[in-house]
Amino acid sequence: MKFLDLLAKLGILRFGTKKAVWKSGKDLPEEFLMDDVYNAKRDLINKEDIQSAKGALTGKKKDQV
Repeated sequence: MKFLDLLAKLGILRFGTKKAVWKSGKDLPEEFLMDDVYNAKRDLINKEDIQSAKGALTGKKKDQV
């Protein structure tokens, strides 16, 4: 994880824009549902981040978890 990604996950530094077209609330991207979230993959904690942190704590690599 890069330093800027870490700052984004902590909510310290967030930047960017998102443009989308949707027809219903089901298609609405996560970025439009929350304030100060510009890139959901970078700004929000997801399953891959949890597995990566778990692997770092146990000493295993990302692909071994």
